[in-house]
Amino acid sequence: MAVAAASRHGGTCEIADRIAVTLAAELSDGWSVTRTDLRDLRALDDVDAVVLGSAVYYSHWMHAAGRALRYVKDAPLLDLWLFSTGPISEVDSADAQVPSADAMVADGLAVEHQVFGGRLDTSLLNWAERAAVKAVHALPGDHRDWDQVDDWAKHIAAQLSQVPTRGSVARSSGR
Repeated sequence: MAVAAASRHGGTCEIADRIAVTLAAELSDGWSVTRTDLRDLRALDDVDAVVLGSAVYYSHWMHAAGRALRYVKDAPLLDLWLFSTGPISEVDSADAQVPSADAMVADGLAVEHQVFGGRLDTSLLNWAERAAVKAVHALPGDHRDWDQVDDWAKHIAAQLSQVPTRGSVARSSGR
């Protein structure tokens, strides 16, 4: 199993790190969990399952995560979980789930898509990012709920523990 994420300022990668640690602790000895980056997508070859995440900017996944998603989405018998992270906004619609990841779940290409709050440290942003943050009324601070992250990772581990063969987790009710 591989856990990977794209992150501009590190917050999403910290969530991926936490998911990988929790999965490694929860899964039986028959599973190996690798936390990988997205520089070499071959790290996603020959794994039974992938948890792939991305920070969301301007309502889109980061390029590296999108490239990884295209790489794994047609992999035969691969169980795929997706997660998105972003800052919390004062405007409810800005916190809506990312439609393309949700569509993959609906189409049976992924098991689940989870949306987590992100971390917004304005001191790390360039002027264009600061302008975007202001435009969408994003709230600075760390909005990650670590209990929610741990619970989701445990949920994934429980699903994988039930069925030990590759590609066996039902990806949607349509399959």
